[in-house]
Amino acid sequence: MKDTIPHRLLRLAAERPSTIAYQAKVNGRWQPTTWRTYVDQIRTCARALMALGLERGGKVSILGFNRPEWVIFDHAAMMAGGCPAGIYTTCSADEVQYILHHAEALLVLVENADQLAKIKARRADLPLLRGIVMMRGATATGGDVLTWDDFLAKADGASEADLDERVNALAPEQLATL
Repeated sequence: MKDTIPHRLLRLAAERPSTIAYQAKVNGRWQPTTWRTYVDQIRTCARALMALGLERGGKVSILGFNRPEWVIFDHAAMMAGGCPAGIYTTCSADEVQYILHHAEALLVLVENADQLAKIKARRADLPLLRGIVMMRGATATGGDVLTWDDFLAKADGASEADLDERVNALAPEQLATL
């Protein structure tokens, strides 16, 4: 098997499917997620990205604090043959626009309404940006903004076989992240 980040994730899920990959607080309690479930989440997200137009070598961005959706979206972009670019939550609207534009981001994952406002303030200056995805629990405000669940539902528009083809085409020298 190739030695890329997505290949390593797939290998861990195959070797340790029931071992805990991460834990996240839900309603004040830590909830474990196994490697198998984690990779399934990444694969669903990757297929949603593909269905929304992410091509091999395409870019996405993430604007929010570290949480499961952040890492799932990040790894999904790589698995789909694309490249993620993280953006600091302390960036101004002008800085966010600059990063999104220069990264040539097709989609951006956003944590909350405050971060979304930065993008909306400069939306006219982001001609390559096709859509905005809100992290779980954040409200979508219509237009090109999707909730996390609505975004994941787009995965039906890309097959597992198409994703496997992209994974098989990954190479260790390929750009992984910006």
